[in-house]
Amino acid sequence: MAKLAVDIHGGDYGPSVVIPSCLDFFRSHPEHLGYFFGDARFYRAFIHECPSNLEWIDTDELSDVEKASPSKLLRKQGLSSIEIAYKALANKDVDAVISAEHTGVLLTLATKYGQLHNQLNRPALASWLPTTGLETVMLDLGASFSATSDQLIAYSAIGIGLMRSSYAVPKVSLLNLGTEAYKGPLELRTAYKVLSQWQNIDFAGFIEASDIYNGSTNIVVTDGFTGNTAIKSAEGALKLAIKSVSTQLQQSILHKVLGLVLKQQLKNTMTKLHPDEANGALVAGTELLIIKSHGNAKKRALTAALKRAVYAIEHKSTELIWAELDKIN
Repeated sequence: MAKLAVDIHGGDYGPSVVIPSCLDFFRSHPEHLGYFFGDARFYRAFIHECPSNLEWIDTDELSDVEKASPSKLLRKQGLSSIEIAYKALANKDVDAVISAEHTGVLLTLATKYGQLHNQLNRPALASWLPTTGLETVMLDLGASFSATSDQLIAYSAIGIGLMRSSYAVPKVSLLNLGTEAYKGPLELRTAYKVLSQWQNIDFAGFIEASDIYNGSTNIVVTDGFTGNTAIKSAEGALKLAIKSVSTQLQQSILHKVLGLVLKQQLKNTMTKLHPDEANGALVAGTELLIIKSHGNAKKRALTAALKRAVYAIEHKSTELIWAELDKIN
């Protein structure tokens, strides 16, 4: 059983999308407990649809929370839905927090209410990639604008911890502009040398951006700016491709018939590759389990984020990450 705290005010759409999407999840998963944190005015319309495994926690919205500076968030005792949810997580009243709030807010509150591992100077954002091969996670994704070799090594340890429950010997790659060991900046080449000596991992060296979605590795490590750019541009390109194919298959009766045939043949593959299925990034580096959803997430993506949280709880992801970080000399 997982106890999941949902911030109903985060994201582009807020309660109007978050509430009905998450209600469906908890109806379908009565074995898990849900806690909705937010202004009661927004969920009164849904109160009669509430399943028995869901509880409402009334809070102030304070929609200006994402405009607050990190120093203000750290200093002020906030009453926003996301901060009250964090307090519940820190008190172990819930097992995880799921929110589409601004990344900076989630990272700042993680260090306010949790203990940051001493190998990190800030939490890292790790996200699963849609592939048809190996399960793949990429980090960092926006929590940092650059990375030293020590930070890249710490990100590698986080990725290894995430994958350790599924792979005894996870495969690790560093994102670079080429696969040759002599290419790239000094920080990357230094991390390469260190990781090549690590035990109980399969270090695959450098990987290029064109290969990160083919499922050939378990962990892709990079700095936050590069990672965020790579994943968002790929998501945009994939959505464009899917939309273009769908448009073409609606051009005539023959195309529509062909589309119906192809839809059945490609259904499983397209489901795996859809960006919404990979929604739910982990704010990693503290003992708190926090899942960040895309700001524009709707039902399919929010469901994926909730499932991601359950998986992380059941597989003790935060504990495994901490154990790998402890191994760094």
